[in-house]
Amino acid sequence: MAALYPNIYQRARKVTLLTQEEAAERLHISPETLKRYEGGRLTPPDETVARMCEVYGVSWLALEHAKATDRLGILPELEPKPLPMATISLTNRLRDAADRLAGLLRIAEDGVIDDAERPEFDDIVQDLRETIAAAYQVIYADAKKERPEAATSKRSRSQRNSENHCKHSISQKKTNVNTFRGEARA
Repeated sequence: MAALYPNIYQRARKVTLLTQEEAAERLHISPETLKRYEGGRLTPPDETVARMCEVYGVSWLALEHAKATDRLGILPELEPKPLPMATISLTNRLRDAADRLAGLLRIAEDGVIDDAERPEFDDIVQDLRETIAAAYQVIYADAKKERPEAATSKRSRSQRNSENHCKHSISQKKTNVNTFRGEARA
């Protein structure tokens, strides 16, 4: 099934229920440029994405844009977590980092990472990357609530709910008819 909102820029705009023309006006860009961003034909510059975050009121777009445009692999892999889990994870990582600080100071003391120190230094760097990822998880913990996944627009959710409501109403009507006829008494 094709995604309802195929890219992050379009999904972010759809959250606001703005048309492309309205959004383009607020972003101070042409509607054609916005269409190119949303169609995947052009990547918006960071400044435009920052305005999108502000205009659309969606903080998650900044992170998604950074991940999508990170050609050097600098950003850590992130798995969205609820705030309590993200906070606990970050706290544990910071405690571990504090314990590793003595080793990092010993390695850095002479300004050279020799062959004997390299494995410990690489482990410390990996721990730092995981700590950075944990910090991002805290920063964007609530973003998952506001970030629509593809094919989960308000309209599709309300249609799903109305279908369920319809099925419930139909089954309830059958029960009421049967109860009225005296066929089903509790």
